Formats: sequence, structure tokens, C-alpha cells
Amino acid sequence: MSEIVIELGTWQYNAGIAGLCNILEKNGIEINIHEDKLVFNSEEDLKNALENFEEKYFNYLIEKYEKTLSWYKIVSYKEKLEEIKNNFDSFDEIKLKELNECIKNMKNILIFFIRGIKSKNYEKICDLIKEDLNLSPYKEELKTISIKKDESILDKKDDILKMIDKAMTLIEYYEKGKKYLAGAGVAYKIINNAWSKVCFLYPQTKEINFYKDFKDYFINPALSYLDEDKSKYKYECFACDNKIKNFDNDFSFLNQTGFDTARKPSHAWNFINNIAVCPLCKIIYSCIPAGFSYVYGNGIFINSNQSLTELLRVNRLVYEKIYNHNTKNEGNSSLTYRALAEALKDEKEENLKYELADIQMVRYENEKYYFNILSKNIIKIIKNSKNDLDFLTKAWYREINTDFRIYEEVMKRLLNNQNLFALIYKLLFYKVSREKDCHFTANHVMNILNINYRILEGVGLMENKEKFNREAKAAGFYLREKYINKKAEHKIPGLCYRILNGIKTNNRKVVMDTIFNMYLYVESPVSNVIAKMLDDDKSLEQFGYGFTAGFLSGKQNENSKADGGEE
Repeated sequence: MSEIVIELGTWQYNAGIAGLCNILEKNGIEINIHEDKLVFNSEEDLKNALENFEEKYFNYLIEKYEKTLSWYKIVSYKEKLEEIKNNFDSFDEIKLKELNECIKNMKNILIFFIRGIKSKNYEKICDLIKEDLNLSPYKEELKTISIKKDESILDKKDDILKMIDKAMTLIEYYEKGKKYLAGAGVAYKIINNAWSKVCFLYPQTKEINFYKDFKDYFINPALSYLDEDKSKYKYECFACDNKIKNFDNDFSFLNQTGFDTARKPSHAWNFINNIAVCPLCKIIYSCIPAGFSYVYGNGIFINSNQSLTELLRVNRLVYEKIYNHNTKNEGNSSLTYRALAEALKDEKEENLKYELADIQMVRYENEKYYFNILSKNIIKIIKNSKNDLDFLTKAWYREINTDFRIYEEVMKRLLNNQNLFALIYKLLFYKVSREKDCHFTANHVMNILNINYRILEGVGLMENKEKFNREAKAAGFYLREKYINKKAEHKIPGLCYRILNGIKTNNRKVVMDTIFNMYLYVESPVSNVIAKMLDDDKSLEQFGYGFTAGFLSGKQNENSKADGGEE
């Protein structure tokens, strides 16, 4: 029997191949990798790999994303509730507060979960568990316990124990129903990031068991396809070039990339679709959720397509970094960027140094895909900016009722090969004009300037001038101290406005006149670094912003909040 060879291709196909490898390996199936190919020695080997694949598929995703699921958030309260119940003799108001917090959170999670998959679908999932328990009333029956002034905790003992038992009953039900309740979690929270509108994600599907639905829609057609005589098929699969009978298997189920060939024929040449895949490739595309690394609705995939081994290693390392940060409760949208930066700068082992060049990175954010090329220069900048990037993780600012993470804004520009001058100007301008919206310090701006210096240095615009970066800030800082000693601190915002506007408009005369007058005002000699601003346009911006950041820094400003703002 002939071998089955699956070769790397487009980024989505590669993500699917990576997902397929992850699923098979996690379920104890040895995979055979030859450079950029996944090889099955025979059709029989592939059939064995696809046996009970629906179970393998969901088991992998459940285990990978378990701690992000509503299912886990419910069962995680078991230990706390058992502790309260078994040590009720020491129950006090503090324990009551903890209990009420558990009950409140469990109720909110349950309501959110039911609403997320719609009540009717939720009831169908409960039918699959085959336990005599109706969960819907728990939305109303889970209640916090309150104690009136004339009551004691002992007076409420029965109510407290009953509520604990009710919560424990819910947890036990969730534990028994992990297969379907956690499975529904990954279906509606993870899988639908990559594909939808078919199988169990089809709104009008008649099959309530999504394991069976997945098998009927994806697996069985592939197994039948392997046994078919394809010699008379005249069309070819768009992904692997295998012969196919018709164009029924199109890409419409893929989010943001596929299109409905029946309703939108204008997407195809001459209004006639000629793009379709074989049933085997459709399984591969269904594995995209297992190839991407998702967290809080965002996803990342590194399309290192020179080698399948490298593709798997890189993306597994990125996921590991995401998971490590996620377990530390750093729940914000910057996690995918942090995971990428952590992976790129990991120097603990020689084989993790990422000797990559022009590798495609795919980000999934706000239900859209974004693409970047990881060049050697960008990778070098990210690795060399370890300390500066780490310092930015909790810095943020607010703009039009929206919170923006500075770490995320810096990484977006880095990955798009942009310098950071526009961001630096915005932060300094906000620092002067709207301090209450700025949850960062002037030192954070200096960290961004350090990163920006490496960007300019990498493209040959600024070499051997790193010391002037520090000197510019120091010059501004010491000049500020002289203004404070002269009791002229109220002049600082206006002066910063003039410098920032001069730099923004590339008006060196305004910048120099303002700075010279500032030194004259405090009767101090002009710092030598000021002359470096006249070297070229980039020096004016780099050292001018550094000088302004130093002039804004000081004890009062450094007390600004930079660790709040969790969305």
C-alpha cells in the first residue's frame, strides 16, 4: 500500500498540520516527520491514526486549555468548599466572606456559560451527561448567605451547609460531565476562533452530540475517501493536489479566509468556484485550533515552514510561554506578545535561540488575522530589549475610555518594522496634558527610547551614540531640579509643550531656542549633549524626547500609577 505524504504549504495548512501532530503525539501515536513532510507509511496507518479521532481531538484541546474553561473555574472551588465544610467549627465572618465569594463566582460563571452557548444547546449537552440533575435552576438557587445584626453564624449553620452541599452537587455534576461540558467550552471558546458554520458549530445542526457530529462530518468522509477508486476523478485538491470528485468541500467553514461559494460567487474567477479540498485536507484544516496558541480570544502562530520539526518546536515553545504567564494570573491581551518575546529571547539552551530569518508570524486578534515577518533584525532587537520590555509590562494609558497596554503598543510597532517616535510623542504629550490618564512614568518612556535606539541602530541611522541616550535624560532631569530649586516648577508643562511641538514639526530653531532659554533662566551652562540634537533629524527626535522625559521625571511624577488598569 502506498504511503500518505502531507507536505507543508500555506500558513493555515501548516497550522492544521501542527495541530494534527500535536493531537496524535498527545494521544500516544508516533508521528513520522521527514523535514517538511508528515508521512504515514500506508493508508492503514492513517486509518489507525484516525480511529476515535474525535475523542483524541477534544481530549487534546480540553487538556491544553483546561484552566481557561468555565468548566475548570467551577470545579476549582471544590477544595475550598470542602475545607470550609470540614472545618466548620472554625467558621467565622472571614470564612463566610470566602464562601459567598465562591458562590457568587460559581453563579456568574454558570450564567455566562449558559448564555455563551445558548440555553437550548446547554440543555442538550446536559442530556448527554445522563445524570438526573437540571442545572438551569442553579442560576437562581445559588445564593450568598447574609447574617443580620441579631443573628449569629450558628443561627445560619443549616443554611450555610445546605448552600455548600448545593454547590458541591454542581461541582460533582461538572466533574462527571467533563467530556461534554469542557468539550462545549473548547468548541465555543477555542475551536470557533478558526472555523465555524459547519458541524456542531452550525446553528441548525440536528446532532446534539458534538463528538459524533465531528466524526460524521470530518472523519467518516475521509475514511470513505481513502477506500474510493479515484482514477476517474478529474479535479484536484487545492491543498495537496490529490484527485477529488467535485468541489463540494470548499473553504467556506474557515473564519475570515473562506467564502460561501453559493451565496458569494463573485469571490471566484468568472463567478465559478474551482477551489476545493479533499476530505483528508479538510481534517487538517479542522486541526487549526490545535496548532494555534490561544489566550483570552487572541491567538498566535509562527509559520516557520522551513522544517516541520522546527515549526512544532517553535509553536510549542510559544504556547509554553503563554501558559507560564497565564498561570500567574496575568490575564490581559498582551500575553501573546509576551509569549513571543519570551520565546525569542530565551537563551537558556543553545537550540532555543531562534536562528530564523524572514519567518511569518500570524496573530489572531478581534476576530481578524494579522501578519508580520520576523526578520533577523527584529528578533535581535526583541532579544536585546529584554529588560526594557519587562519593565513595560504593567504600564498603560487611557484614551477615549479605552485602556492601552504600552507593552502591546511597542510590540505591535516592532513587529510592523516601525520606529517608536509617534508613540513616544503621544506618551510625553499625555504626560504633560492629562496626567490622570497616564499610568506610567518618565522612566517607562526612557525604556521605549532605549528600544527605539536599537531600531535606529539596526538600520544604520544611529551608531555609537548610546551613551547620549542616557545623557539626554540626565540633562533634562538635572535641569528640572534647578527649576524646582528656583520654585519655577509651574513652568515645566509649558516648556515641554514647546519642545514637543518643535520636535514634532522638525523645527530645530524652536527646540534650541526653548532649551537655551531654559538654561539661561536657571543660570546654568548648557549640557554638551544638547549639541547632539543638531546632528540629524533622528537625533533631534531621539535625544530631544529623552531630554523631555528627563525634564518631566522626578519624585512627584515617578509616583504615578503604573501597575493598575487590568481590563
